[in-house]
Amino acid sequence: MKKKILSLALALVMSISLMSTVMVYAYGSHYLEENSQRYVEYQDGHPNMPFDTIVAYVNANVDKGFYQHIEVVQNPNDISVLLNKNFILPAGFAPSDLEAIGGGHRLRSEAAGMYNAMRAEMRDNGLNIYVRSSYRNHRSQTNSYNAVLRRSGRAAADRQVARPGHSEHQLGLSVDLAHRARTTGSLGSMGFSSSSEYTWLVENGHRYGFILRYPNGYTDIHGYIYEPWHWRYVGVEIATVMKNEGISVFEEYWGKYLAPAVVA
Repeated sequence: MKKKILSLALALVMSISLMSTVMVYAYGSHYLEENSQRYVEYQDGHPNMPFDTIVAYVNANVDKGFYQHIEVVQNPNDISVLLNKNFILPAGFAPSDLEAIGGGHRLRSEAAGMYNAMRAEMRDNGLNIYVRSSYRNHRSQTNSYNAVLRRSGRAAADRQVARPGHSEHQLGLSVDLAHRARTTGSLGSMGFSSSSEYTWLVENGHRYGFILRYPNGYTDIHGYIYEPWHWRYVGVEIATVMKNEGISVFEEYWGKYLAPAVVA
């Protein structure tokens, strides 16, 4: 009897091991056995989503809900850092290599150089972009969030502005862009998504390491309204992979290639 039980136990272990091997083979090294139950639970709520995408989103903690299970970012100086409603910057963080990009705006050195080069090529093609926002410190981000909070309430504020510590603007890697020089009125009222500048950025931004960070149709993943003006620097390599693989949102790329357990 004991031998039979041991044989069944061994068969079960081998079966589980084989299944894990099969899943890794099918979905790549980003399939993490420790997340297997979470994959199943997230799939239950998203039955039409490709399982490969489910794996990536769960690895990026998308399934945990916004501002519910917040982790402190361990690599805030990394160009590829994921900062969103589930990850927060360490207290007191500020980038040390900010450089001016004109108009009183600043980005981190690498991002600034690539932005200037991108803007120069656009000008050579008769296109103009204007920065409406770039690096913000913690105080500035707090003021931005609180202004919308007072005006529109918590739910609207959370859809439109990142809470302090969760904003990519605090990384010094993001810019809000416009195709007009005017400095009044909201970005949403300027029709940037209908401009030739926006079309060019969608087609060519990856060549300079910039991605559209909050694309349309992915609010349940990134947590914000569609922001055609918000462009994030992630580096040419990552931006190019996202472009070539048709990955629309950074959470998917991060969960597939950069989650700590994936690269361990």
